[in-house]
Amino acid sequence: MKCERCGTKNEPKSKFCRECGLEFANPTDSQVTTPVSELFGKEVDVLFFIEQFTGKISGIVNPTEDQISRYRDGILQRITIDSGSNNATDETVGTILTFIRQSKEYLGEDYNENYFRNFSATDLKKEYLRLFERILKAKALRQEPKPTPPPDKNVKK
Repeated sequence: MKCERCGTKNEPKSKFCRECGLEFANPTDSQVTTPVSELFGKEVDVLFFIEQFTGKISGIVNPTEDQISRYRDGILQRITIDSGSNNATDETVGTILTFIRQSKEYLGEDYNENYFRNFSATDLKKEYLRLFERILKAKALRQEPKPTPPPDKNVKK
């Protein structure tokens, strides 16, 4: 958590700034943000869900139990963010490829990174969104209860 007053980087659950003593809001009440560069090489959980009013796909990195229960229809994926290199474009591509690989694994399909390496970052995002829609449909089918057959009319009570 970065101090608003002096800019010192503090522990995420700190109540006071270690440099200037400024009191922070309750850490459970505020959302702790992590720069993307700090996530590279780390394993994180991402909760993907569709926003009710806009219909847009959103994601929460390392969601709380409350967020997971709030978005029960979402998909929770454990991923390792791969940076690829220090180039910002390559970091974006590496991150998207990680999401695509995880999606392919969820769907039980083979993943060929060389095939996707020729895609632009924009095309990779489109491909991942297509995969995400398929994951939502597959998840719904897996959770759908089996229909009960109609009662047999030949059986007397």
